Amino acid sequence: MSARDAAKIPKRIDSIRFTLMDPNEIRKMSSVEVKTADTYKDDGHAFKQGLMDPKMGVIDPGIRCETCGNKHEECPSHFGHIALELPVMHIGFSMLIKTCLKATCNKCSKVLLLDAPETHPLDPEKSEQDYYRDKVNDVILKHGVGGREFKKVTKDIENICAGPKRAICMHCGSEQGKIILDKPTTFKEKKADKGEHKLNARDIREWLEKIPDEHLIFVGMEKDVSRPEWTIMKVLPVPPITVRPSITLESGDRSEDDLTHKLVDVLRINQRLRENRDSGAPQLIVEDLWELLQYHCTTYFDNQTSGIPPARHRSGRPLKTLSQRLKGKEGRFRSNLSGKRVNFCARTVISPDPNLGINEVGVPVSSAKELTVPIRVTRRNREQLRQMIMRGPDVHPGVNYIIRGDRFRVRITDRTKFIWSGFRCLNPECNAGSDDEPYTGYKPELNEVLPAPNFLPGLALMRQMRRDHITDDLNEEWTVDLEGTLSNLRGEDKLGKSLPESDHNAVIHYRWRWEVEHPSEYLPEHLEVKCPHCGSPEIEDEHGHVYPTEVEDRLSTYDRDGNPRPGVVVERHLIDGDVAIFNRQPSLHRMSMLVHEIRVMQGKTFRFNLADCTPYNADFDGDEMNLHVIQSEEARAEARILMRVQEHIISPRYGGSVIGGIHDHISGAYLMTHGDAFLPKHVVMDVLGAVGWDGILPEEVEENGQIGYRGNEIFSLLVSEGFNLNFKNRAGEVVNVSKGDVLGAIDKRGIGAEDGRLLDAVVQTHGTDIGADFINKMTKMTIAMCTAMGFTTGIDDEDLPPEAMKEIAEINRAASAKVDSELQKFGKDGKKYESRPGRTPLETLEENILTILDEGKSETGNVAKSLLGEDNSAVLMATSGARGSMDNLAMMAGSIGQPKVRGKRLERGYQDRVLSHFPRKVKGAKEKGFVSSSFKSGLEPTEFFMLSVSGRESLVDTAVRTSKSGYMQRRLINAMDDLKVSNDDRASVRNTANRIVQFEYGEDGVDPARSRKGNPFDVDQVLDDALGGAN
Repeated sequence: MSARDAAKIPKRIDSIRFTLMDPNEIRKMSSVEVKTADTYKDDGHAFKQGLMDPKMGVIDPGIRCETCGNKHEECPSHFGHIALELPVMHIGFSMLIKTCLKATCNKCSKVLLLDAPETHPLDPEKSEQDYYRDKVNDVILKHGVGGREFKKVTKDIENICAGPKRAICMHCGSEQGKIILDKPTTFKEKKADKGEHKLNARDIREWLEKIPDEHLIFVGMEKDVSRPEWTIMKVLPVPPITVRPSITLESGDRSEDDLTHKLVDVLRINQRLRENRDSGAPQLIVEDLWELLQYHCTTYFDNQTSGIPPARHRSGRPLKTLSQRLKGKEGRFRSNLSGKRVNFCARTVISPDPNLGINEVGVPVSSAKELTVPIRVTRRNREQLRQMIMRGPDVHPGVNYIIRGDRFRVRITDRTKFIWSGFRCLNPECNAGSDDEPYTGYKPELNEVLPAPNFLPGLALMRQMRRDHITDDLNEEWTVDLEGTLSNLRGEDKLGKSLPESDHNAVIHYRWRWEVEHPSEYLPEHLEVKCPHCGSPEIEDEHGHVYPTEVEDRLSTYDRDGNPRPGVVVERHLIDGDVAIFNRQPSLHRMSMLVHEIRVMQGKTFRFNLADCTPYNADFDGDEMNLHVIQSEEARAEARILMRVQEHIISPRYGGSVIGGIHDHISGAYLMTHGDAFLPKHVVMDVLGAVGWDGILPEEVEENGQIGYRGNEIFSLLVSEGFNLNFKNRAGEVVNVSKGDVLGAIDKRGIGAEDGRLLDAVVQTHGTDIGADFINKMTKMTIAMCTAMGFTTGIDDEDLPPEAMKEIAEINRAASAKVDSELQKFGKDGKKYESRPGRTPLETLEENILTILDEGKSETGNVAKSLLGEDNSAVLMATSGARGSMDNLAMMAGSIGQPKVRGKRLERGYQDRVLSHFPRKVKGAKEKGFVSSSFKSGLEPTEFFMLSVSGRESLVDTAVRTSKSGYMQRRLINAMDDLKVSNDDRASVRNTANRIVQFEYGEDGVDPARSRKGNPFDVDQVLDDALGGAN
């Protein structure tokens, strides 16, 4: 077999082991020894034995690799190597080198542990080495080599060997020194009476080469795979060209990769070092060049090594070398492997749709045409898929690809869609004709559209005019009438009426019905299909029997002999009812990825119910979300059971509802139920029409000559019986729910996301199906209520009368005067000022001033609240918890008050003052940022600046909180990535080494998402069920 063919053989990876590489293995793996730092000649060809030698692979199309002989699409690429003149240390293993030096003798290189019998702490027949060998093996068996336990036991051995009791080697009697590492790669040995002695890389390699294989286990190495001296490199691997491709600029010059730049530096210094050694240069020059070679090799592996300056490009930009390419968010693992783009997913902007259920997501038609679901053809779905194939890739719902029985993927086009949705005549003489032999069949018009031997019973044709793009003449041609054909395949005419069974256009439909209803019987004669091209002429077999020529249905699940066979796989468009994973990043908890049912809709955005916003932490100010279409039937079934939205209404964090009403839902519910709300009959009809209510209505009431209903009774129509519930709403009023009747005002504490007591009770009592139905109807009803009542808010809702504005101004003046009075009491130094325990006089003064100003703001807020009124839309939203708070309204209508930074008045700015136009060392209300204006009246420039100072604190806090939550998420994932719940009797939690972390899942076996606020069951509910209190 040639090298070219061998490179094309697909390889299956048996296992992966991360370890050191033997220098001989590096040479054996290498395809060329790189000796020159030059890359390309003037004619554009690469230098032989240069960094771009074609033996290491090719990146230019048309050129063949000189190692395997393949072009760049098929060449797997090959490593090269650089033979280093003097050995250098690998920066990634400096701590391993340090451990080896500290744990072994500087002369005989044996580990500094006793090997004589009776030195074992427990067994007199064994040695100290046996004790630690057994300990290391035990840790490897229980925890593996990557855990903290393994690092701890090797560190313990290192500390014992480097201790003062091991100053003399017990094997050879030589004196041991203290090993010192001056970062990053300088090692020194310090002896008690001889001072420090620098260890170069060659000395260290000779030391490590003498360590016996049986002692490697004490420094954490496996003797069968690696040796410690391999950390001192004599050969440097050169990555393939495809890892570090050069780029041709518009000017024609080539721009080399950062790794190539670094390798050029290594080669040049290596060459200078070789020349100086050959010419007998002084040792000082050789050592300087040796250190320079070590620097370039260190920065080649990691250009962010502490203690040395980073290597830079000519522009001053630090080079991205091997370590920077792999680690971090933009590295190969997180960015290119974990974060790469995948097929069968879409991303676009989200928008709200209150008419969708919480389990649904609206997908644009354009996305539904691109995202496909693989469905295998069966007897049941064959005709539905046939119609989809007929529509092709451009008409929804259609098909983009078909995977044949030989796993070959066929793209469906305007031509192939008719072939793959139809039949094939097996008569060898049935053909479409050619230039030499004309078409001899009965249907030339059909042959224009669907060439023989392909045909489709019920295919409707029509004439159309097409303009010739060359002669500009109009020509008549035959084409497929798609709507007529689809009607025939459904067994209907164009008016939707059923075609008779004798109609040949409906033969496909009635064949399918016969096969479904009579699976074990032969087709009757009138449902047999004949080829319209050749008429399926009869042929005689060797026994004298006469049969018509066979035809084959391309979508059939039986072969020609009548034996079952797997149907083809059809990659059809997304349709209503499919399931997909919907996700918003950052994915901070499991409810950030939920399964929704697809609803294909017009538009360009993903749409979903507003009640789903809380688990995703989504809003509609430009957020984008991802949709992942599940590709296997098993995964779809599992997702429907485990990941549907309704299964996650109750949060696993605290056992309460995380999906529920927000904003308009809460406003609408409060409008319906607060006070003794009366709803006119026409409003009720609109509201109940929105939820499709078809049950019994409550008793009508009359108020002010108008017929209507009580809002609580209308809302109660949605609440199922079976539980009793009492809770206090945000206003402190008691809400009682009994036998499905709701008494009291429903606000955020009743139906709100993360706070809905009523919502929790419905889901936990009746299950997720009824809970999801309740949320769907509740959200539609409450939004319909806001629409019917014309609920809205605006800046006019914060208007106050002139008398109130004067009162607020007077309160602010009084507060400023109190502050001035307090400052006079304090005096210049505050010695006579009464301070609180544990506070200085100045701290006490600031606390007193803040108290005065906060009281003033509270008074202005009370004035604003008293005059805005309970029927004010903004007040209603704040009271119900839909949006905002009364403090927000007070700041809009009354006074903003004192901005604070870290709980104190503003201090930073100019020397002894916040702004330059204030007097120095004045601590009055205005000078320290008190804002007496409201947002409605507008801020003065100074007030705006003061408010911006405190606003910046919240912005910084938000940014810090975001980064901290992401970091916390990564730490949790890294800490728990090897944990799993075992399938044993107690559902124990174990790690990959099968070590028990929890004897029972969660220590109590209780799933918070199925608990009652953390308790396994609700005692009150159990008593109600037993005693009949809820019914």
